[in-house]
Amino acid sequence: MTHAAPRAPRPSGRLLSWLLLAIVSSLVMVAFAVMPPKRLDNVLYDILARANGRPADPSILIVDIDDRSLAQLGAWPWSRDIHARMVDRLTEAGARTIVYDVLFSEAGDPAQDQALGEAIKRSGRVYLPQFLADAGAGAPPRVVGSVPAIAQGAAGVGLAHVRFDDDGVVRRMAPFEISGVSLSPDLVTVVHRATRPVGARDVTRGFDETLLIPFAGPPSIYRHVSFSSVLAGEAPPSLIAGHTVFVGLTAPGLGPAFPTPVTPDAASMTGVQLQASILDGLRSGLMVKPAGPWSRAAFTLTLLWLLMVGFLVLPPRANLALTIGLCLVGLAYSAAMFWLGQIWLSPIATVLGLQIIALLWGWGQLGRVNDLLSRELARVRGIVRGRGRGTAPADFESDVVSRQASNLGEAITRMDDLRRFSADALFSLPDATLVADAHGRVIAANAAAQALFKPSQIQLTGSSLADLINALEPLGHRFELDWPPNPHHLATERHEPIDLHLPDGRAFQLQTVFRRDETDAPAGWIVRLADISILTAAMRQREQALQLLTHDMRSPQTSILALLATTPGVPTELSDRIAAYAKRTLALADGFVQLARAEVTPVHLEPVDLADIAVEAIDEVWPQSLQRKIRIEQVGGDTPLTVLGDRGVLARTLVNLLGNAVKYSPEGSTITVSLSEQPSASGPTANVAIADQGPGFSREEATTAFRPFQRFERPGHDFAVNGVGLGLAFVQAAVTRHGGEVSCRSAPGVGAEFTVRLPRHTVGPAN
Repeated sequence: MTHAAPRAPRPSGRLLSWLLLAIVSSLVMVAFAVMPPKRLDNVLYDILARANGRPADPSILIVDIDDRSLAQLGAWPWSRDIHARMVDRLTEAGARTIVYDVLFSEAGDPAQDQALGEAIKRSGRVYLPQFLADAGAGAPPRVVGSVPAIAQGAAGVGLAHVRFDDDGVVRRMAPFEISGVSLSPDLVTVVHRATRPVGARDVTRGFDETLLIPFAGPPSIYRHVSFSSVLAGEAPPSLIAGHTVFVGLTAPGLGPAFPTPVTPDAASMTGVQLQASILDGLRSGLMVKPAGPWSRAAFTLTLLWLLMVGFLVLPPRANLALTIGLCLVGLAYSAAMFWLGQIWLSPIATVLGLQIIALLWGWGQLGRVNDLLSRELARVRGIVRGRGRGTAPADFESDVVSRQASNLGEAITRMDDLRRFSADALFSLPDATLVADAHGRVIAANAAAQALFKPSQIQLTGSSLADLINALEPLGHRFELDWPPNPHHLATERHEPIDLHLPDGRAFQLQTVFRRDETDAPAGWIVRLADISILTAAMRQREQALQLLTHDMRSPQTSILALLATTPGVPTELSDRIAAYAKRTLALADGFVQLARAEVTPVHLEPVDLADIAVEAIDEVWPQSLQRKIRIEQVGGDTPLTVLGDRGVLARTLVNLLGNAVKYSPEGSTITVSLSEQPSASGPTANVAIADQGPGFSREEATTAFRPFQRFERPGHDFAVNGVGLGLAFVQAAVTRHGGEVSCRSAPGVGAEFTVRLPRHTVGPAN
């Protein structure tokens, strides 16, 4: 019974859902930005207004018509001569501006009205209020002011009109009110324009219908003095001189009182106190302007689309943090605009919208995950049933969560069985076996692998395959961190085996297989280290037997040469030919012995100076070079280049390279032997480079130069005839056994350069 692989969610469906939510939420959020929930906006505005404490204008003085004044001067309303005396008193005391917030709309005693009007005219700095009265029958409201006998001498008149928000709280003022077909200025607007310094900014001249009042605090923040105290001369002139004096009703129940953001009590701010707060805001330039609909929409859409982008690129927990962060940014930006820019940009609709949209997206994602989990768990349960594993749950569970929990339990049980089966199979293998993930990190190892790597004291789980294999210190191999290579570009996912020889004589064959999961995605590696020490020993015995054969080959050839040297009468041509064949056979036997020693015989490592060995090799080939008039130059080597090696094997290695250089070089040429120390990824190396001026060879020939019995013949040259093709094979085997490498660089007609690189040995401090 086969089961199809799980169908992955289509990205296009998720993107379509995201796009639909983005469009709908943008339209809804813009609508809320243009028509925000005013009650919630007002709550936040009141909080910011109360937190925006500032000093009150010290030039403002309120003269209270309070309970004390009523007790001393009698019941309200007072006669007009009392008000005339107050105007004269304030004028004499040097008041800069007098805002008399009392409406004298009814004609009184003509003499007293005349006296009050003359006092106002003498002062020349008194401003009187007007009110909008209902004209009835659908007619526009009419403006009602003081009688002409009183108002004609006033410095200015204006409407004392109060604007209420939907919740009945006063937060704003209108610089102008519509009265019929004309606009009537507010009383405070008139006072501000008449008394502001020349060139000072006037926010009442803008296009804003209303301005939000930046209350400095409750009414008590301004200086107050009782009406009766001023009238009786009890108030010092310094309290009045140069001040803007507001005169109005403050006694409880005597006049209207209005709720404001800074006065929770509905009867705590009277009209004259409200006018003083408005004038303070106008003079300070801190009147708050409501943001326009386009500004609110841009602010909302910016935060919304930041959140929507986060939905696409961030995980759920990060999106939760992003939602909270954007809400805090919106609140902070609104507060900064209010306190620093005097602009009211409410974030309430934006913050609530972001939270609702985040919930909708989260619920949608949760629903998709729930559907996917249900399908996958049902599929696993079907696999378990099909294989006779476990007991199927009832067809009808109490709820969806219970069904999913039942399926999940079956899946875990099945996965645990598979894990145990895989572990048993892995640990039963006789060879060391490692299982790694796609990044080359070990996730499982059998008992043989643990025993193999135990001396290195490396934690297997989590270590890289390259580090583990390098910890065995294989001779001639150094694996980079990205080993094994990714097989995407290879035709097969099974690599060629690699023979590893350890310093203790053991040998292993390294086999790697790349594995994939059911969706053909990379899953990791299986690495097997098969112990081939017995096979290697057998090969070594074969080589030893071969050495015995080569020894038996040497004796007859030596005897032939001896007979030729002592037997007279042999023709010279025949004698030379027989001697050449015998010498060739001896060279072949010597080559076999040397190659076998380099490949099989354990080397005895000890600190040796590679520079001294190079000098010895130069001395050994000197007679040959002298015969052909070839000069050998040594570059470097003034300081010791200490390596760990077998002196005899390394000397034979350099002699072979120098001998080839002498043999291939034309007469009168120069051979250069360069000794140096170079850095590398695995540590410093001691390098010996031998360069000749011979005919060289092609890139294809260079790749096969180190193969046994490889010989290169050149027309017009006889230097290849005397060789057997084992010298370079010996060089490579010897260098590899010493943990180094040898390379060749050449081109036809420019000579060849062979470079031997061996790990540099540094002598540590004595214990």
